[in-house]
Amino acid sequence: MTTGSSDLPDPADDGASGASRGAGGVRRAVLVLVAVAAALVVLGLVAVLNGGNGAQDPLDSDAPGLSDVTFRVAGCSWEPERGGLVVHVTVGTADAGRFSVDVSAVTAEGADNQDISSPHVVRVTVPFYGGQAQKEFDVVVPLTEAEHEQGYRRCRWDLGGA
Repeated sequence: MTTGSSDLPDPADDGASGASRGAGGVRRAVLVLVAVAAALVVLGLVAVLNGGNGAQDPLDSDAPGLSDVTFRVAGCSWEPERGGLVVHVTVGTADAGRFSVDVSAVTAEGADNQDISSPHVVRVTVPFYGGQAQKEFDVVVPLTEAEHEQGYRRCRWDLGGA
């Protein structure tokens, strides 16, 4: 003797009511699958359109420079504990792209004369991803104490890479 309940149809049932319920269930399943497929197609199109907007990663080697930038430099101080001359830089923009600055330690003669090159140059490149942004950072131009005493006491910067 078997007791309990089962979700299986009763074999004595003629199946007429089960068949009508089955046709409606299949139709409902097909509609759900079509709706899910349509949603996936729409999400795929949105992803393709957003990904194909031509935006370039500012870290790419051929990324563009910034066209509208605010650039401020504060100080050029000898900080032996940090290893050289230190310049504090602030850069702001709403563009997407790459900002590069070359900071050089120079003698008094080379401070205003671009024709006098310096062996002490540091290039810093900072990526901007678009939207209003401001970044502050220090640039340390490595110098020994002997080089500092030889006259490398000023800083010069070049925005040629911006």
